[in-house]
Amino acid sequence: MKTTSIRLEENQEREIEEYAKKNQVDKSTAARQIIEKGLQVVKRQESLENVRLRRWTVWKAAQYCGESYRSFLRILREENIPYPLSIEELERELGENSD
Repeated sequence: MKTTSIRLEENQEREIEEYAKKNQVDKSTAARQIIEKGLQVVKRQESLENVRLRRWTVWKAAQYCGESYRSFLRILREENIPYPLSIEELERELGENSD
């Protein structure tokens, strides 16, 4: 594991301490858990946006944010984001999945 130093606002420090106490973990573990959850949210948003803009296939987006293809399709429906349906895009989806 690597050590990283960051500057936090006082309220952020308090919130991490409260999270740590509530979850019965030390501050370092709490910070790692919070960062991991935040990264998951950021990756999911990035994946959704790239599919919406048709920059990424559903396969690539699902893989990037650690979701299965089917679960990512469910997320797309929940977020009202249309997913590729043209023959070319379907072929691209299948091509990426076979890699």
